[in-house]
Amino acid sequence: MMLSLRSLCVALFASMSLVSAADSVSFKELPENRLEILIGDQTLGILNHGSKWNKPFLFPLYAKNGKNVLRDIVPTKADQGSSKQGTDHFHHKGVWVSVDSVNDERLNFWHEDDRVVCDSVDHEVLENGAGQIVIKNRWLQGQQTLLSEVTTITIRPDRLLTYQIQLAAKLKDVTIHDTKEGFFAVRVAHTMRQMQGGHIENADGQSGEKQAWGKESVWVDYWGDVDEAICGVTLMDHPSNFRPSRYHVRAYGLFAISPFGPKKYSNGKQPEAPATILADGKPLTLTYGLYVHNGSTSDAGVVEKYKQFTAGAANAAK
Repeated sequence: MMLSLRSLCVALFASMSLVSAADSVSFKELPENRLEILIGDQTLGILNHGSKWNKPFLFPLYAKNGKNVLRDIVPTKADQGSSKQGTDHFHHKGVWVSVDSVNDERLNFWHEDDRVVCDSVDHEVLENGAGQIVIKNRWLQGQQTLLSEVTTITIRPDRLLTYQIQLAAKLKDVTIHDTKEGFFAVRVAHTMRQMQGGHIENADGQSGEKQAWGKESVWVDYWGDVDEAICGVTLMDHPSNFRPSRYHVRAYGLFAISPFGPKKYSNGKQPEAPATILADGKPLTLTYGLYVHNGSTSDAGVVEKYKQFTAGAANAAK
């Protein structure tokens, strides 16, 4: 049975000790439809959700050491260039949610050929110093709403974020076909990426793009040097998701997790398995973790953070 969001949040934070106001999450509205997320007096990140963008995204995003773990530019189509310059893939904007190959038309929200429009952003401070943002989006086919999205981001003061993403079909059934381009994604800092000495590690002891790409694993960590400090980002899969996700993790800095590409990610060893969301039916709910940390995988305690991320489901089910 799918857990309620409130039960999941309560269980997730039940084991946390109370934190002082200096360590708690807060929010500040900024001009141009931006929402600043703070932990104490330090900026964690900024949610950009204005109409000038083809999707909302989080950028920048800071580790506790004050380093931005994301690529330090947000390129446009006009800026697109080589990976060496860091202006490649204009659609890789911070932290975002999108996918391509939607319906028979193969609508492409990943590459921003089709738009995700943000209708509202609400935020509140929870118990134990945590914070929560609720984002309501519409995925458009032309001018019509194909999917409604409600993404709830729960932010712990230790920089462990939970993204619960609900997609509901409106006009007609919506099928997401087999693709490697999606779904919950991060573009890591230029100097942190593997091609510049960074490290990719997963929960099963596999390392580097060649070993970790396309594999199922409960977490993958991407870490390296940013301005002479070591920091990283972990993506985590949740056991409540309808199937295990795989990772589109690349040496040039793209880092994404998705359940939608069994054939693509297995290089044809598994059959296609499209996912269909029924019109006016039950939403598709996907839950992922994002942990922003100082240090390497072991230094940051990623194994323990994953246990904390998944503990919410086990406690709420009791």
